[in-house]
Amino acid sequence: MRTPKLSILLMAGLILLITASCGFFSGQSTQAVPSVEAGMPADNPLATASPEPLSTEAQPAAPSSTEVAPASPAPDQPSEPSGEPSGGTPVDRSCEEKVCRLEGTFVLSPPIGQDGRNTIDTSSRFGTLRKRIRDSYYGVMYLNSTGTPVLAAADGTVVYAGDDSQENLGARLNSYGNLVILEHHFPSISEPVYTLYAHLSKITIEEDGTIEKGDQIGLVGMSGSARGSTLYFEVRVGKNAYLSSRNPELWLAPGTDETGDPLGALAGRIINDEGNYVQVPHIRVDNLRAAGQGERGPIFLRTYMDREQRGLSPWQESFAAGSLPEGTYKISFWYRSNLYEREVEVQPGMVTVVNFEVK
Repeated sequence: MRTPKLSILLMAGLILLITASCGFFSGQSTQAVPSVEAGMPADNPLATASPEPLSTEAQPAAPSSTEVAPASPAPDQPSEPSGEPSGGTPVDRSCEEKVCRLEGTFVLSPPIGQDGRNTIDTSSRFGTLRKRIRDSYYGVMYLNSTGTPVLAAADGTVVYAGDDSQENLGARLNSYGNLVILEHHFPSISEPVYTLYAHLSKITIEEDGTIEKGDQIGLVGMSGSARGSTLYFEVRVGKNAYLSSRNPELWLAPGTDETGDPLGALAGRIINDEGNYVQVPHIRVDNLRAAGQGERGPIFLRTYMDREQRGLSPWQESFAAGSLPEGTYKISFWYRSNLYEREVEVQPGMVTVVNFEVK
């Protein structure tokens, strides 16, 4: 019969069809499955971003978290001169202007008479270095032959006449040798002033006596630490103490020049913008004389070496020069690669005070 056979064939075909379908879903497909990114839009939340292709150029490495940033370059500034203290004495700005001309404290006469050399040795100014013993001069020197008379610089009282072998009157014992100390009082100065005369070969007065200006008190010699025949002269203000010394060039009467014209003096302060004194080793002072008036060589100064010497009353100066002829002077110096200059007028019998502020 045809009908059962047809039914059997139809049934066999159906079975084959079902078997093929099952093999398709359960077997491994050899066709690559398309990537999700290729078939999904970019804004699909299920999409995974494709990695960037690697460049053939080397990429800079990310900085390490422990890497230290390079320090800023230090400013081009020279170091302070050797021995310079970290700070200085604050300035008492009694002269607020850049330049002041004030009445001088010229109350003392030279301690050497006209028969000797009565000008100071400018190679050994107050505040300059005594190289042999590595400290500063607290006075000035008068180079003279042994036996030259030493005179009192003003009326006064003898407070010491002897040597310093047993009593320390200065930086150390046996420094002054034979010396005399006088005490003076002046109407224009509220504090006592003391003058000291050292390295004497002979003392010609006695202690506790009174003395008048110009009286002989001893003879030039080379006692104590002197290495040549000289008079060492100090001025102390307020009390008879080594650290109370002042620059004698601002206390000695400046006298007159070779033409008879009266002289003046110059005092200067060099401070930084924090108000502290600084050390400057080379200061040039030029006398700007007009043409036809002759020429004078420059004066070379430096700021006082010891901090204790700077900023003391009444001038609060850190450098000075006395016995200057009247006229215009240019002061110049270098500090930390900067040039500072100023022209000032020196007048007879006056102290010209000049203030510099440096960076």
